Amino acid sequence: MMAKKIFALLTVLVFLGAFTFPVWAEGDEDAEFDVEIGVGYHVTDYDDYPGKIGEYEVLDHESTGPDFHFSGTAQKEGLYLDFSGRHLEDNDHEYHFSGDYRRILKQDFSYDRFQHWLDHDDLENLSAYGVGGAAHVVTSHEDFDAGKDYIIKRSEEKSDTVLNLPFLPGTQLNFNYRRQMREGHKQSLAISHCGSCHVTSRARAVNEETEDFKVGITKKHSWLTVSYNYFHREFNERGDTPVNAYDDPTHPNGTSGDIFDDRVQYGDETLPYDLVPSIEKDSHIGKVSVRLPGNTTFFGSYVYSNVENRDNDLETDSDTITARITNNLIPGLNLSGKFRYLNIDNDDVYVDVNEPLSVAGPNIGNPWNNPGAAYNSFDPDFIRESAMSRDVTTLGLDARYQLLRKTSLRLGYEWEKIDRDDYAVDEGGETETETDTVRVVLNTRPHRKVKARIGYKWQGIDNPFNNLNGAYEDVTFAGTGSPFSGTQYWERQAARTADLSNQPTEVNEITGDLTWSVLHNFSLTANYRYTEKENDETNYSDWAQESHVPSLSLWYAPIPKLSFNFSYIYDWTETETFTSIPVFDG
Repeated sequence: MMAKKIFALLTVLVFLGAFTFPVWAEGDEDAEFDVEIGVGYHVTDYDDYPGKIGEYEVLDHESTGPDFHFSGTAQKEGLYLDFSGRHLEDNDHEYHFSGDYRRILKQDFSYDRFQHWLDHDDLENLSAYGVGGAAHVVTSHEDFDAGKDYIIKRSEEKSDTVLNLPFLPGTQLNFNYRRQMREGHKQSLAISHCGSCHVTSRARAVNEETEDFKVGITKKHSWLTVSYNYFHREFNERGDTPVNAYDDPTHPNGTSGDIFDDRVQYGDETLPYDLVPSIEKDSHIGKVSVRLPGNTTFFGSYVYSNVENRDNDLETDSDTITARITNNLIPGLNLSGKFRYLNIDNDDVYVDVNEPLSVAGPNIGNPWNNPGAAYNSFDPDFIRESAMSRDVTTLGLDARYQLLRKTSLRLGYEWEKIDRDDYAVDEGGETETETDTVRVVLNTRPHRKVKARIGYKWQGIDNPFNNLNGAYEDVTFAGTGSPFSGTQYWERQAARTADLSNQPTEVNEITGDLTWSVLHNFSLTANYRYTEKENDETNYSDWAQESHVPSLSLWYAPIPKLSFNFSYIYDWTETETFTSIPVFDG
């Protein structure tokens, strides 16, 4: 892999060298070169887990050895080249090359590689116990790769090319390429049984590749700039998907055999989990910028994007329209308005749940979805309608006025409406959330060494995101002595009546900061933020949150190339919310 990267770098150098050879060969003017080369030697030693002290460093005992770096420039007439590189070891190095020929052709190429240590959860925090003590464990865990180091080696190569056409002034072409590779292992967890009763951990092989291609054209006039770009991305994960071997479920009493097998989704088989799909994305981006009379400018853009999951042929389409207009006609007053419309269309999915036939008990020969069963039947198949599909419209006005020579006042208002295609946020089926935001900010510099800012923000939100019927059963289900004719799990879920939300209907926020430049190399900054949020639209109780966040920062630079920063932040947050604990016995 290292040889391939060096070959790619040399290919770029040879190509550009051949392209610019006539420049170096012609004329009597001497070329100017400036090259610097450095050689060193590093020694690595550590105790215990190295990731804690070098999350993005190569810390293993075999990394001890020589290292080097180089940099340089070369120029002649209209050609300028710049290059640099650093090599510590095989998994920690980077190279960069750029060239500029008479502002007609600009080329920038870079390659870097480093590794990232990931944590390994030993799962010991999952050792929970029931009433019976240590002999009655109700949560178990199993780490099949205990002690393994999880490391991701990341590499990235980028090439950016800009071509200004001399025969079409103001016309620019750009070609961009990016390729990122991630190789190694990470921790992958899976659960089984009714929930998280049995947690297993395995090493998940990572072999990801992301390739980006972008091509575009820009045309500039004295008062108008127009551009178009096409973007394409492909993502693939070639690492083996982990699998778990699942036991055949049995009744806890050990005597009822397969009496509940019509409710079992899987068992006595090996199944994959943590599957990473292949993704393909295409985008078309158009932009326009216009200078209008009266110190007015206009900017507009349109973006169409399509993202496809190639493993199951699911797609997401989005359209985004953005416009902004600014005006500086009145001295000291800056006015701006903005508009944004976003449409997201995400495919719905039909979820076909595995429904095995019962081989024993009162429902023998039938699946759970059997109206004639001895217990209440249930059809688990459903259509997953996407909560992502929506329309978002945003309008905003902003004004900034220079009250005094060193004091300015900013006023802002923004209105946003989110209209979801499928997801309701209140009992009446409402899918829209509307938000009004007002901002006031005062900036001042009362002294040449002191600057201050104080701001206030108010938000009013109608129908914020809400989990309808997310908790609390206001009825008690009596037992019947039989699991077949008694209450079923899905009936308890359907009986929930309390709405839950951690999103506010009103927000009040006050912020302020003060910076004192005591000396040219020493400054002190104090900040404070107070936030009050509340939601009084849920049906059983209110949700509220209050926070105070003061902070203090010191900056000191004893010499021009050495500086120190010290910060202290205190966060006090209190939240009031509704809590419901369901009890199921039997």
